[in-house]
Amino acid sequence: MSELEFVALVLAAIGPMLALAKLMGVPQLFVLVGAGLGSAFLPGLPPVRADPQFLLALFLPPLLYAGTVQASVHLLRFALWPGVVVGALVSAATVLAVAAVARLLLPGLDWAPALLLGVVAAVFDTRLFQEAKGRPHVPRAVADALKAREMTSRVVALGTLSLVVASLETGPPDPLVAAGRFLWAVGAGAALGTAIGRAVVWLRERVEPAPVEIAVSIATPYLCSLGARWLGLSLAATVMAGALAVAAVRVDRETGAPRTSSEARISAVAFWEEVSLLVSSAMFFLAGRALPEAMAGLADWPLWRVSGAAATLLLVVLSVQFAFALLSTAMPPVSSVLRERHGEGEGGGASPRTAAAAVMAWASTRSVIGLVVALSLPPAMEDRGLVLVVAALLILGSVVAQGLTLRPAVLAAALGDEAEEEREVALATRAANVAAEEAGDGQDALCAARRTLLELRETDRIGDEVLRKMLRETDLKSRAAEGPAAALPGAPPPQP
Repeated sequence: MSELEFVALVLAAIGPMLALAKLMGVPQLFVLVGAGLGSAFLPGLPPVRADPQFLLALFLPPLLYAGTVQASVHLLRFALWPGVVVGALVSAATVLAVAAVARLLLPGLDWAPALLLGVVAAVFDTRLFQEAKGRPHVPRAVADALKAREMTSRVVALGTLSLVVASLETGPPDPLVAAGRFLWAVGAGAALGTAIGRAVVWLRERVEPAPVEIAVSIATPYLCSLGARWLGLSLAATVMAGALAVAAVRVDRETGAPRTSSEARISAVAFWEEVSLLVSSAMFFLAGRALPEAMAGLADWPLWRVSGAAATLLLVVLSVQFAFALLSTAMPPVSSVLRERHGEGEGGGASPRTAAAAVMAWASTRSVIGLVVALSLPPAMEDRGLVLVVAALLILGSVVAQGLTLRPAVLAAALGDEAEEEREVALATRAANVAAEEAGDGQDALCAARRTLLELRETDRIGDEVLRKMLRETDLKSRAAEGPAAALPGAPPPQP
């Protein structure tokens, strides 16, 4: 079997593997990693060793884009201190803490691979919490702070990755020079990403049908990635800024008129969710397949010691996360929400903060982006196999242990308030209906409703999730109002 045939087989098998996991009632991660691990021992299959830069260039941009395009800049604005600032601090602290402990647990490990292991550990996401079936609710301020920390951690951790990889060739940089380069790369990258995002939206306004618009949207993360690479800027900041720019100008703030078709907006959400699912699944499969070869190169490192190091590093990560989450709970708006709901009784004020901090730490599972980073390490790097095995065990252990116990942990914290989202939905529905009635019928009413929804988000009266739901409703109404032709999402193929 050729490598191309094997890649095609993997892509064809992802869907059935996910379905099998669902039918068996086991986590999808087990099936994906197990299948990848088992495939490594099957005769006749070719070794798949993708170029590290190929992995970063192909898989990282869509993962970053898909994880950001549904967020809004208002989330970062309102969660500036507990989310953005603390997110930057916790990422830097995680990289340094993991690197230092890794060198103690694994004597002889150089600083460069130790720091790369810290980068892998510092990238996290909250997808398991957000997508869990029947997930318990937490105060929106807590969820917003978590999402902002997740976005910030990717910028800091991946920026550190660039510095460490560059140091492998040029030697350790001066700390002040490295800090200056990092800030420039992030700031200029954000400006470039914003410009590319707005340019892509301008182009999408002028093309149809919906599949063509979505095809144009695919260009956004890759254009941002190419621009960042050519100019030496932060890839994460550029791609994520491009995604935020697309989300921000998708609807005209002044008129409420959409910039793209309702069909494209409805379909694009499902498309990018599918992209994220497929790429994540492929990464877990490749991680399982790469483990036997990496473990064979461990030489004198016994498996029990490597596994123990991964478990210890996970405890270090969770401890750092909890410490900074506790700091977040002392900052508004998280602190204000906790005071309103739990009060500040004698000696009881610390309990809600501790519970909220524990939830924030436990909901932050290690990200599949860390797997992309681990699999993309330079083949010639010293101790690459050791770093890959520890990183894979750390990520898999985090996803399994935290994912299986997340719901009971959140329920035990007793932070939930399911009525909060219901109140926001009721407020948004009432305000949108009033605005639509005053504007009349047809598209004018829908534009007025959208404008009102954006105003509610700008004043933090509703969150991103409610805003997405309500805008989706206006898109569905808009598509229905366009008549039967709107049911056809695309155009017929060109005739010869």
